[in-house]
Amino acid sequence: MFTPEERAKFPYWFAHWCAFNMTALNLRCWKFRFLFHDIWKPWLRLFLPYEKVQQIHRTHARHHKEYRGKRYDWLGMVIDWECSQYTKAVATMNARQKMENYKDKNPVFYAQLKQHLEPILEQLGL
Repeated sequence: MFTPEERAKFPYWFAHWCAFNMTALNLRCWKFRFLFHDIWKPWLRLFLPYEKVQQIHRTHARHHKEYRGKRYDWLGMVIDWECSQYTKAVATMNARQKMENYKDKNPVFYAQLKQHLEPILEQLGL
């Protein structure tokens, strides 16, 4: 488990990448594109501070709610949330709990999440 301070380093990224792909394999939903999950984060980190890398990543990666595009990667979001509990010391929720956490925080986004994630969660047995 990595602390928030340790997440800016390569070992965390690699552990998260492994956990993401292993979670997808265990859930039997792995896709070739998952090999490239967060692949540009360590490269950006070579010349940008972690906070800036995190901001860029969240607004440009389809599996984050802050994504500025039109098409989310709902499956990637579920896997990312599900695997976080294996690499982040502060992430104690699984994907379903994380989705439900938005019910009070952001009801509008929660409705969108529920519509798209509920079928995926059920299909994966989560």
